[in-house]
Amino acid sequence: MRERLIGTSRWRGAHAMAPWVLMLAALAGCSREKPVITSHTPVERTVTAAQLDSLPQLAATDGRLICQSDGASPCPISAAIANWLRDGTFATWELHRQVQIWSPGKVDPTALGESGAGENKYNYVVSVAATPSGYQIIDGSPPHVLLYDRAGKYLSSRPIPPVALTRAMGFSGTVTFMQSVRASSADSISPATFELRQIDSPGDTLGISAVKLQLPWLRMKRMQAVQDSVAGPVPLFALLPPFTFTPDSDVVWSTGERFAIKRQSSQGALRWSIASDVAGPPVGADEISKLRSQFLAKAPPQLLASFDSNAAHTGKTHPAIVGLLAAPDGRVLVVGPSMITRDSVTFYTVDNGGMVTAKFDLPKGARVLLFAGDSLAVQRAGANAQPELRWLLLRKP
Repeated sequence: MRERLIGTSRWRGAHAMAPWVLMLAALAGCSREKPVITSHTPVERTVTAAQLDSLPQLAATDGRLICQSDGASPCPISAAIANWLRDGTFATWELHRQVQIWSPGKVDPTALGESGAGENKYNYVVSVAATPSGYQIIDGSPPHVLLYDRAGKYLSSRPIPPVALTRAMGFSGTVTFMQSVRASSADSISPATFELRQIDSPGDTLGISAVKLQLPWLRMKRMQAVQDSVAGPVPLFALLPPFTFTPDSDVVWSTGERFAIKRQSSQGALRWSIASDVAGPPVGADEISKLRSQFLAKAPPQLLASFDSNAAHTGKTHPAIVGLLAAPDGRVLVVGPSMITRDSVTFYTVDNGGMVTAKFDLPKGARVLLFAGDSLAVQRAGANAQPELRWLLLRKP
C-alpha cells in the first residue's frame, strides 16, 4: 500500500516498490460500535485553495501517554501500525514483534499469540482485526490467517492466497478488503488498473468492487494471475489511491492527485463528494536532489540511472492527499503531503456530511496511527528520544 503506514501512506516509485504489500497498514479502521447514519441524497461540495487556507487552525496538545518503549516493553519501537477493534480497543503491530491489544482504562496491553517463524506463529503481520469471538491476524510470511479468542489464546490458522506486490489484503476496522494493481489488458504492456474490493474474509478473491480506476502514470507487463511487473519509469512521488472504510462499511477514497474525496456505499451509492482543483505543492529541483543524495548516495550506477529516469518522468506537483483515516463516529482525517524540504505535515478534518472543518500541523516525525474525532494516537520520539505512543488532543487555540 508502501511505507508501513495504512498514518501517512505514500508510495514512491524510485525506492519503495517492495512495500506495496505494506500499504495496508496506512488504514486506521473504524469500530462498528457507533453506526454512522448518512443521507441517501448525495451531497456534492466544492472547496477552493482560499477556503482551505482560511480553515480554523487547531492546536495538537499532549494528552495521555499510552506507553513508552525501552526495547523490552510491549510498546512499539519502530514503524507501528494500528487498527480500531471494538469498545474503544485497538491493536498495534510491527514486524517481528507481538501484536498488542490496548483497552481503555488498562495500562498494560493483551498480547496476541507469539511472534516467530515456528508453527502457529506470525512473523510478518499485515493486518489485525476483531471477530465476533476474538481476533484475527493476517500474516504474510507464509501467507495465512490466525484466529484467537478474546483472551488472546491461539485457536487455529489457515492458509490464504499469496500476498504479492500487486495484490494485498487487510482490515479497516472490521471491514476486510483486497487491493490489486495489475495490467489493464492482455497486451504485453498496458496502463495499470487499481482496484479495491470489499471481501467477506481473508482469502476471498471475489467480494464487491468498491473502487476501480486506471493509473496513467504506471505501466505494467502482464505476467500471471497473481503478479504483474512494472514496465518503464515510475514518477518519484507517485501515489496509489488512499482510502479508508467507515463503521457502516462506506468507503472514503481519493485519487490523491488533487484535494478531492468521495464517500460511497459498498454498492457504489455516493454519500458525499468534495471536488477541487487544488493540487499538491510544487516539486522542486532541490527536493529531487536531496532525495537522490539521501537514498542513493552509495547506490550502484545502474540504480542511479534508474532513479534519474524516474525523476525525468516526475510531474510538477506532489500528491495533494497521501492518506485517509476514519474515526469511530465516521469523521475523516485527511493527510497532506510529507515533503523532504518541510519539517511538518498538514492534516484536515472532514465531518460526516463531507464538510472540511479544520486543519492542523504536526512534525514529520509524528506518525498518526488512529483518529478519534478530537484526538489522535501518534507514535513519536519521547523522553530521551525513546519511542512513545501518546494521545494528542485537538483544540482551538
